[in-house]
Amino acid sequence: MGRLLLASVLVCLLPFSSSQAQDNLLFIMTDEMKWNVMGVAGHPVVKTPNLDRLASEGTYYKTAYTVAPICSPSRRSFFTSRYTHVHGVIDNSKQALANDGEVDLQTILKHQGYRTAISGKLHFYPEWHDWGFDEFWARSSEGPNRLETYRQYMVAKHGDDAFKPIKGSVTYPKDPLGHDLGRYRFGKEDFETYWLTDKALDYLARKEKKPFFLFLSYNEPHSPYMVTEPYASMYDPKTLPVPVIPASAKAERKVALEKKIKGKSRHLIDDEQMMRDLTAQYLGHVSNVDDNVGRVLSYLDSSGLADNTIVVFTADHGNMLGDHGKWFKGVMHEGSSRIPLIIRAGKHTRYAKVMNRGRVVEQVVESIDVMPTLLEMLDIKAPRGMQGESLLSLTAGEARNWKNRAFSQRSDFMFREGDFKLIMPAKAGKKGKLELYHLANDPLENHNLAGMTEYQAKVKSMQQSIHAWQADKPAPIRVEGLTPPEHLFNSELLRNKHSQSFKAMMFNHPKRFKDESKTVKSSAGE
Repeated sequence: MGRLLLASVLVCLLPFSSSQAQDNLLFIMTDEMKWNVMGVAGHPVVKTPNLDRLASEGTYYKTAYTVAPICSPSRRSFFTSRYTHVHGVIDNSKQALANDGEVDLQTILKHQGYRTAISGKLHFYPEWHDWGFDEFWARSSEGPNRLETYRQYMVAKHGDDAFKPIKGSVTYPKDPLGHDLGRYRFGKEDFETYWLTDKALDYLARKEKKPFFLFLSYNEPHSPYMVTEPYASMYDPKTLPVPVIPASAKAERKVALEKKIKGKSRHLIDDEQMMRDLTAQYLGHVSNVDDNVGRVLSYLDSSGLADNTIVVFTADHGNMLGDHGKWFKGVMHEGSSRIPLIIRAGKHTRYAKVMNRGRVVEQVVESIDVMPTLLEMLDIKAPRGMQGESLLSLTAGEARNWKNRAFSQRSDFMFREGDFKLIMPAKAGKKGKLELYHLANDPLENHNLAGMTEYQAKVKSMQQSIHAWQADKPAPIRVEGLTPPEHLFNSELLRNKHSQSFKAMMFNHPKRFKDESKTVKSSAGE
């Protein structure tokens, strides 16, 4: 009996052999989801029982940051474990192409024998590639379009007016931000989040021997804030806690509206009732996402896939939701730059004892830390060139000298180190001010310490860290035995938006560019 016990212990300590089945990976991402709109994050109103359950069964990283609070740059960083100034995607425009040879997660997993699929939003350019996904269920025009898209499904079922709101339901039709409010006439089963989940469930139901990587990427709770029942009526605007609108936002938005500066007026809010109405529908989107995550988790349980499937839940960036009188993303305050992050290991895998304890990790982590964590959990050697660090030792409570810091980049740089956070203009001479906050004492970032004499040494030290971070540009990721696929390389002609090559591509893909402009045009500036 003693020998059998000793043998079983030794087996547990041995690394997995190559003959053992690889774990699966389900990566769920939302768009523009503020870090605290979950029950587990302490939100007093929103209903997210499924995300709360996932956190209780996995690990919740309470202080996670995106390295870029805007869609395309953030998503590239998640899937390359590299900062935006390194992989080269710095904004959402069609010309924001990655540097050549930037190997991503799905390419590595495909090289390791994984089946790969995406259901939802990717936001990589050029948008017509499959990007290493064997199957691509798109919202509109992304991908090779070999499979039905959500837009095609809706037009076929409801006609060309499928996405027009119910007449009279648009609450603030003349306001550049408020016109996003309204209601659709179709039921929740035809809503985009539900449709994308249906495709994901169909994919999961397949009985194939190869392990899978499925990227389930929801657009919600991103605008427009038009939800179907029961979510449209789930939250009463009158009862919601909302931020106080600062006088500066009122004055700034007034000028923007008078001068018809649409982008700026859309990113500011000066009307408390509008804020309440927007927030109610935003939270409806969140609960819609939660219900659909619950559908997926339930299937994983009933099918047995939960035993050996890693589940990640996160967002590409947040939304200010009225903090500092701001809306949407792209700024370095907490509402925009901080993100939800939950990871659960397969329930019967060797990492379950580390990851699946319902632990809340307080230390600061970055979005680029997710990819090296997953590769380690999948028993895949981490390639050189990644800039993130695996979260496993931190989660196990064994990390010595964890970095406990995060960098982020947009029009400003951000550096969080421990309890301090510095925001500084990204370009020398750019209008803007230094901002230093002590987040433990000032979580709402109301008290700027940057001008105070006693903090000058801290400001200087953090500025030097930002300069060192920007100067660090490692070579592209190299994976042994992998020849990077052609779609990871772009010609100079393609990189030049004025070139005949680029114009020819637009001409050859007119429908895609026309359809995509409806989706990307709004998100690029938000």
